[in-house]
Amino acid sequence: MQTQESQSFPKATSFGATLVRSKIMGPNPLKLCEELLRDVHIPCGVRVCDLGSGTGISSALLAREYGFDTYAVDLWSDPVENRAFFDSLGISRDTIHPVKADASQGLPFEHDYFDAVVSIDSYNYYGRDPHYLGERLLPYVKQGGMLYLSIPGMVRDCHDNLPPFACSNPGHPSSSTICTT
Repeated sequence: MQTQESQSFPKATSFGATLVRSKIMGPNPLKLCEELLRDVHIPCGVRVCDLGSGTGISSALLAREYGFDTYAVDLWSDPVENRAFFDSLGISRDTIHPVKADASQGLPFEHDYFDAVVSIDSYNYYGRDPHYLGERLLPYVKQGGMLYLSIPGMVRDCHDNLPPFACSNPGHPSSSTICTT
């Protein structure tokens, strides 16, 4: 019998709970990724960059469950460890490629290399520079390619009910600016 969760996230729940808990570094990246790509039609075999892939669990999902040629790109994770993890899942070395790179400095690929970039809970770490998107990320995405960014945030929307300090005194140390996209 399927649970409500496995019906809602069939790709994410194809990975065992113990494995997922051992690999996640924040919110469940498998569910975030599956929700992000729901109703998106990306053909199997396209070249996808999983930017800020961490321990590689989201990359494994992209390669195994979606059939993408996946590049697991991360600054802090060891590509040798990620390779061993991918091998343990039986994912072909032809379809998943661990790469150590600092996304904030650009990527070690030819321009127009990727059909899509997926970033789950990481873009906010390296994409803060106002020139980052145009100068350090988009050059690697093919014309007509897509970016899929998941940046987990607040439990509930607060934009209609901002705290008084957020609007009352701009420039004051206790005030804040909230930007949404």
